[in-house]
Amino acid sequence: MNTGYHIDTTMILFAGLLALVWGIVWALFLQHTKLGQFLAVRRTWISVVVGVGVDLLILVLLLPLDLWLMVTVIVALSSVGIIGRSLWNELRETEDVLNGLKDKST
Repeated sequence: MNTGYHIDTTMILFAGLLALVWGIVWALFLQHTKLGQFLAVRRTWISVVVGVGVDLLILVLLLPLDLWLMVTVIVALSSVGIIGRSLWNELRETEDVLNGLKDKST
């Protein structure tokens, strides 16, 4: 495939290794820390945003800036709906909890 630019094989291997290590470290964090477990169970969208965000940062090593910006904008825009949905649901959940606490105090 001719993309009009050249990526050094060493950089591809480095980015791949970096992605592998990052993915393992992130999974271990989510599995073995209290904050990670909270994010994985109650705020999954945050763990996904962080994971994809770091993946996009790793891609900076491989892609020309203009192409990287296009990819990042597409990923960001496609994420708006699910992030909005998650924030809306969290707001409703928090309101329910606060209303429950208010009812118990009266």
